[in-house]
Amino acid sequence: MSTPKLPVRLATVADRAAITRVLVPAFWDDPVWGPMFPAPDESERRQQASGFWDFMVGEALHYPDTYVAVAPDGTLAAVAVWYPPGAAEIREEMLPAYDALTLELLGAAGAAAVHDSGERFDAERPRQPHAYLNFLAVAPEWRGHGIGMALLRETRARYDAAGIPSYLESTNPGNDLRYEREGYRPHGTVVFADGGAATTFWRDAP
Repeated sequence: MSTPKLPVRLATVADRAAITRVLVPAFWDDPVWGPMFPAPDESERRQQASGFWDFMVGEALHYPDTYVAVAPDGTLAAVAVWYPPGAAEIREEMLPAYDALTLELLGAAGAAAVHDSGERFDAERPRQPHAYLNFLAVAPEWRGHGIGMALLRETRARYDAAGIPSYLESTNPGNDLRYEREGYRPHGTVVFADGGAATTFWRDAP
């Protein structure tokens, strides 16, 4: 099956809500991210996930490194959230707001779990300068068409051209082989307090 060729463009702040709408279902059943939003009621759980992802998207959009693939109807088919070398996922001045948000959305235990997971992700990140693929997500109606990997390749190209290696975390083992086919090699494992795990991947610049 051929991969549809969708236009790719740099995301803007006007895309924030639309990007969040892609991330929520993309990580809804994810083995690592799904349990981070534990509300038993689906609407409340969706509110937790939406609030969290909206904050993270807002932080990512401070850098010109998030790209979107646009469907023919103008909606977003996929999103690649990159961070340039040395950039923090959450700016230092926004850490108090992040703490307050996670506490409000998830309660004390849930906020502590999210913060602990973030620290474990950070501890495994290589110290060598690299481009960081924070999130790669495909809208439900576009899954299975190769859109995600196509977006990864297209948006990574500028880092390859600059001789910058790239790094990512796979929280769903079903995606691991896809990343290996794109030239990534397993780098390490992030183990979480609840026993879950994520595999990290590294790709040298060509």
